[in-house]
Amino acid sequence: MPVITDEDLVREGAALDDRFGVERAAAFGRQLPAVVADLAHRWRLAPEGPLSTGATSVVVPVRTASGEPAVIKISPDAEFLARQGAMLRHLAPTGRVPAVLEADAAAGALLLERVLPHRTLDDSRATPPTAVEWAGLLRDLHGTTTEGVTDLLRQRCEDMFRRIGARQATEQVSAHIPREVWGRAVEDCLALLETDQEQVVIHGDLHLGNVLRSSDRGLVVIDPKLCVGDRCFDMVDFVVVSGTADQMAQRVRELAPLVDTDPGRLLRWSRVNAVVTAISRTAWSGPDAWTQTLLEFARDQ
Repeated sequence: MPVITDEDLVREGAALDDRFGVERAAAFGRQLPAVVADLAHRWRLAPEGPLSTGATSVVVPVRTASGEPAVIKISPDAEFLARQGAMLRHLAPTGRVPAVLEADAAAGALLLERVLPHRTLDDSRATPPTAVEWAGLLRDLHGTTTEGVTDLLRQRCEDMFRRIGARQATEQVSAHIPREVWGRAVEDCLALLETDQEQVVIHGDLHLGNVLRSSDRGLVVIDPKLCVGDRCFDMVDFVVVSGTADQMAQRVRELAPLVDTDPGRLLRWSRVNAVVTAISRTAWSGPDAWTQTLLEFARDQ
């Protein structure tokens, strides 16, 4: 089992610079060894490896005093992580999320159950989910109460417009994905929000990198960004994941009847998501064959 060193913790903490800026991330990294040591002492944990880093947090695998696998999740944004802990507790009755074992709001830390095998569905070794599996996951998540969930999908989309719009405006992206393509996606998204009659709790960020396949519980989700809105928003990353434009359209036809939703509406949401994904991918790594497929799917009216 790899041994986690202080140098590892400092490096992984500093790697959050894209979200928090270089200075804040570096300061967080320097503090991380002491924070992990304190939490491990108080919660009676034995750190293991390897570490992993997401967009907003560092995840440290550990064993509890009873030998159970768990993870410490630590973020420079303590308020964000406290909200995420509350969201996981909200979804806990579904059995579709890791259990929250401990929380330290001041340290910006959560101790979570480690779902085994600890591998997300975007891992090349993972078995892709079927439409039936995804539908079962959605039914459980969307069946939770809206009580206590204050964020709205419209707010999430407005934030997306700002972030993705800024990426599209860069020379690297606009040379391949013109403003007109992004503008049509925004208009269609707004039209979908205006005609949304559903008020259900959605995960809000349900891509394959936020789903694990448990050896005994089926699909389990992590990193929820709960909000209330259209169920289709949680379906688009299952549709727009791989293959040709025809294969993506076929996934719409497979999934929609399983979750009793309008396939035309799901197709429109999926095309919006295809443009968002194409812009983000082009901003990160430049245009490629997959971005062209996404744009082909989005254009296929």
